[in-house]
Amino acid sequence: MQRPYDDLTNRGRALRLRRLALKALEQYDLDVACVHLITNEWNGIFRVDTATGEKYILRVMLPEGGHDLDSVCGEMAWLDGLSRDTDLSVPRPLAARNGQLVVEAASAGVPEPRLCTIFGWVPGTNLADHLTPDNVRKLGELSARLHAHAATFRPPAGFTILRFDKVFPFPEPVILFQDEHRHLFPPERRAVYERAVAWAQEAIGRLQVSGEPMRVIHGDLHQWNVRVYRGILSPIDFEDLMWGWPVQDIATTLYDLLGPGFQELRAAFRRGYTGHSPWPERCPGEIDAFVAARGVGLVNFILQDPDPDWLAQAPDFVERVEGRLRVLLASREEIER
Repeated sequence: MQRPYDDLTNRGRALRLRRLALKALEQYDLDVACVHLITNEWNGIFRVDTATGEKYILRVMLPEGGHDLDSVCGEMAWLDGLSRDTDLSVPRPLAARNGQLVVEAASAGVPEPRLCTIFGWVPGTNLADHLTPDNVRKLGELSARLHAHAATFRPPAGFTILRFDKVFPFPEPVILFQDEHRHLFPPERRAVYERAVAWAQEAIGRLQVSGEPMRVIHGDLHQWNVRVYRGILSPIDFEDLMWGWPVQDIATTLYDLLGPGFQELRAAFRRGYTGHSPWPERCPGEIDAFVAARGVGLVNFILQDPDPDWLAQAPDFVERVEGRLRVLLASREEIER
């Protein structure tokens, strides 16, 4: 009798997902030579090599996080348009034999069918390994170009993605302050988190009445989701695509740049952005409100991760984010004086 999928090690799950990936590949006109696992930390990501020397990425989706068929089809429609309408280096979706950009596959030992997509291979290494001011300037330009294209994008019928119209845009419940996590949020820390949430929601409210329409944003454009190859930056992993505003997208990028040298990198990012498009921040501190939202959202996500290794890190992570929120809130108070 097979062990339940949830009782397997990460490697054991990956082996079963590989069989499912092979089932998905049967729906494509590819002469597959080999299939290698890249990671199974979240979705199952496989490299596919063909007999003719082409390389692809096959993604086997986790059935979580609001990534249902409609949202994945929306992601692929956006990415297909981006690859056709711009000269940006992005992973181009590959259609299956039936013309669809998303397929479903199932395999014994995996408890539910999984949505699968295939993209063209993007060469290079993570921007995180090449985090120079010049590369961050290029990241700013890339962000501006994505936002400029989004301003002209006309979604096809049935286009459905998440909306960043609340501090926690993903469908998982908000569990930060539930009783089971009370030990992580003593009164002073909880007050810091609550102030950050209120600040971000106020910023969303101002955007909603500003008259600026929402547009499609990447939603997760950080230095581990950008590849660098011969000086060219390529965004990847559009899974968290959502309707939002540029300032929210920029804040997501900046959050993961926090640390030594942050002000220099932030200035470099802004130079790159404004070399292409006007800076979208309406008032000082608007982006910082969404930097704070990113930290709070990550904590809410971590606390729901069933991986015991992540949960073991939760106390340190919650404390580290608190420190970042205090700095951001102090900066807000300075601006408002």
